[in-house]
Amino acid sequence: MKRVPHVLLLVLLSSCAGRLLAPAAPAAPAPTPPSIEAAADAAAPTPSSSGSAPTAEPAEPAPAPYDLAADLEARTRRVLEEVGPKTKVEVVEGVFLVAAPSGKLRTSAAVGKTALAAYFNGRFSRRPDKAVAVLLFDGAPSYDGYCVARWGAPCTSPFGFYQSAERTVVMNVAPGIGTLTHELVHPIIEADFPGAPDWINEGIASLYEAFDFPRSGEIRGNKNFRLPGLRRALGAKAGRPSLPSLFAMSDRDFRGDDESLNYATARYFCQWMESRGKLWPFYHAWRDDFARDPTGEKAFVATMGSPPAALDASWVAWVQAL
Repeated sequence: MKRVPHVLLLVLLSSCAGRLLAPAAPAAPAPTPPSIEAAADAAAPTPSSSGSAPTAEPAEPAPAPYDLAADLEARTRRVLEEVGPKTKVEVVEGVFLVAAPSGKLRTSAAVGKTALAAYFNGRFSRRPDKAVAVLLFDGAPSYDGYCVARWGAPCTSPFGFYQSAERTVVMNVAPGIGTLTHELVHPIIEADFPGAPDWINEGIASLYEAFDFPRSGEIRGNKNFRLPGLRRALGAKAGRPSLPSLFAMSDRDFRGDDESLNYATARYFCQWMESRGKLWPFYHAWRDDFARDPTGEKAFVATMGSPPAALDASWVAWVQAL
């Protein structure tokens, strides 16, 4: 789940002073020498029509360049302060700071490394350019306790979430490691496909909640707990999920009352595409031409040879046969 769920001074100076004049004499008086104040006034610049002479605006100092090593070091200190010395940390793929209880770190970091190697093997092209903290907790008490201490409320999901504003993944590893492979997708898509609609972002992330690694550099999604609810919805006589409705879905609609069903629809669209070897060609085509193809339908037609409506029945039959 993505949560996206978090100056200039102008000084105006003006001066204006009157001239002092000597009193008039009865006959051809000599002019009175100007006073010091009048001489200074004569040398002053003429005011603008607005009554003030603007000064040059001071230049803002250039921001310091981002220092990845320093950020990782600072985040490590902060994590250890917040979750305690029993937590172990490891940097994966250069930018992901994985922190977990000492007994969970080796397995979690290994899964993270394997998944990230697959994600960057012909799937995603751009990595996050700033550090991302990945905090793993070994049960609901410590997981929710961290959210309460950090943000003043329990965690927004029983599994995990990505806090984009703070570039932090927080997750409960007790229900399964699939939350890690899900949440890692979000900061990657944030870097690789800025502006990607929520349905494709969550569809790809949810695809890898249940996964296997068939070979080095590869990851494949398997069916999971989201399937039964989608099958029931597809059997409805009216208002069933469809490919046309998925491509037309706004972020607001995706996060609406049917959010769980929308997750399932997006996930099994992605698995259907992956099973045909078409998910990543479609993703790349959409990402690379997003400005002219905001819904992704052109990329789908270019990849599949037909519009979503023409292949909807094929998708439904595939889901029902899983």
